[in-house]
Amino acid sequence: MSLGRDQLRCACSYRPKNEDKYKKPEWLEEHNAGKSYTPSYNIAPSDITPVLVSSRKFKNTAAIALKPMMWGIIPPWHKGDYRSHNLSTNNCRLENIKNSKLYSPILKGGGRCVIVVEGFYEWQTTNKSSKVKQPYYIYAQQEDEVKIDEPDTWNNSFSEDKGWSGIKLLYMAGLYNVWEGDHAVIYSYSVITMDSNTTLSWLHHRMPAMLETEEQIQAWLDIDEVGSDMALAYLKPAKILKWHKVSTAVNNSRNKSTECNKRMIETPTTQKTLTAWFKPTTKRKSDEDNSTSSKRNKL
Repeated sequence: MSLGRDQLRCACSYRPKNEDKYKKPEWLEEHNAGKSYTPSYNIAPSDITPVLVSSRKFKNTAAIALKPMMWGIIPPWHKGDYRSHNLSTNNCRLENIKNSKLYSPILKGGGRCVIVVEGFYEWQTTNKSSKVKQPYYIYAQQEDEVKIDEPDTWNNSFSEDKGWSGIKLLYMAGLYNVWEGDHAVIYSYSVITMDSNTTLSWLHHRMPAMLETEEQIQAWLDIDEVGSDMALAYLKPAKILKWHKVSTAVNNSRNKSTECNKRMIETPTTQKTLTAWFKPTTKRKSDEDNSTSSKRNKL
């Protein structure tokens, strides 16, 4: 996510029920142990990223808000340093949510959120012959003139009549929790994952649960009218995605540069064709003499 706060609010604009104008979600900046959202081309666990939530829990309104949160839920029972719970909570499996000691109470308590990204990285695990896993950048299908790794082509704009125009974002379903420890209050989330469909199964057996339509996004965030079981039924594997190979520079989470999501230019390998092996080669004179001498000996 490389968009700044103001553009991100425009990109996440929505049209409330029974209204004609698009509205930008409020930005709720607070807590998180002094950490704040910083645009990045390589977001890693424990980084702070923008997340869409219902304002009901914050301001008792049905509006949608953007709240910076930390990637990786801190279990509510954890004590001590928030970084030392030693659980893998970056992702939560859709199939296990209802039976999970961690995620089931959060789901029932209305802790549903939407993680907003320009794209995400995945490493190919289906190619067993390769020693190095090839990273890919995966994103929403853009208009013909828009190139996801070239921000100069995005032509971003916003109006109350038409809403956001420009780069198309991805919206991942997630769960979030508020953790309170010694001298710290931290909002954190996990991305919900599910079995891959034919769109991405060639790359990896799991994929994030995507919300592809405005109806899905608003239903997932409507914690008052849409119960947890109904909300889970809205989660479907994304069908329309694009991707390209990127450099292994993204493997280092400290590398946040613009090069991380650039399309990798593949150079064709130079191989001799079958006919090349049978082409006559120019022989040195000494080789010809040796060859003639050898023939005489054989005769």
